[in-house]
Amino acid sequence: MTLIAKVLSAIIYLSVLMNCNHAKMREENNSSANTDESHNQGLNCMSCHKKGGKGEGWFTIAGTAFRSNGASASNVIIKLYSQPGGQGELKKQITGDLLGNFFTTDLLGFGHGLYPSIEFEGNTKFYEQSNINRCL
Repeated sequence: MTLIAKVLSAIIYLSVLMNCNHAKMREENNSSANTDESHNQGLNCMSCHKKGGKGEGWFTIAGTAFRSNGASASNVIIKLYSQPGGQGELKKQITGDLLGNFFTTDLLGFGHGLYPSIEFEGNTKFYEQSNINRCL
């Protein structure tokens, strides 16, 4: 299935949202393939999964991937590279769940920005932007 702008919107919306320099996170919480315990597809994960929030863990990256028909994209793989087009160092790989949600509480070195790719049903889409994040 073709990946579309909704996926990019999810990644931008934060889909690569991140917390700023928090040295301690309450608890570990990472998405994984073939699970369905996440919730609130398409909403701002960071509104609860942040310092002082009620969510389990402080997410550094979170979002929802969608198919071109608007349905969620199960078990996507999000990769974050240090350079555009899948070049440079692979900094992080996050596997989404059955609901299309992907998230991690792992501390990441964002440096000069990260360049995401998304893999779904044998297709890979690279995003040539590193400035798709913001601090909350």
